[in-house]
Amino acid sequence: MPTSPSPTTVPEARARIDEINERVVELLAERQAIVDALCELKADADRTVRDPEREAELLAHVRAVADEAGLPPTLAETLFEEILAHSVERQRRQRADGAAGPSAEESAAEEPADKATGAVSTCGAQA
Repeated sequence: MPTSPSPTTVPEARARIDEINERVVELLAERQAIVDALCELKADADRTVRDPEREAELLAHVRAVADEAGLPPTLAETLFEEILAHSVERQRRQRADGAAGPSAEESAAEEPADKATGAVSTCGAQA
């Protein structure tokens, strides 16, 4: 990934950080839109969401990418655990609002509760 030259002043460094923060937020919004679409696809296919194997795969991948980029893998993993937890809650609400897919009882029987909220997810966790 190409990088720009190092900033030479504090205002320049802060401006670059602000630009990066905006890009991160834009990418998170794009990811959220894809997770919403995935929720719909899974509901249409009558599939539950939680896929522990996929989630572990995703976290291992972001750890590896972080390591290659010189970022602490634990930082990347922690950030993505939070992103996944948000996706779980958002998609749980989306599924409940749409009353699509498996019933809450079916989902509870198949999927573990979200450790942060105790909520049972039926949409988008592994996105």
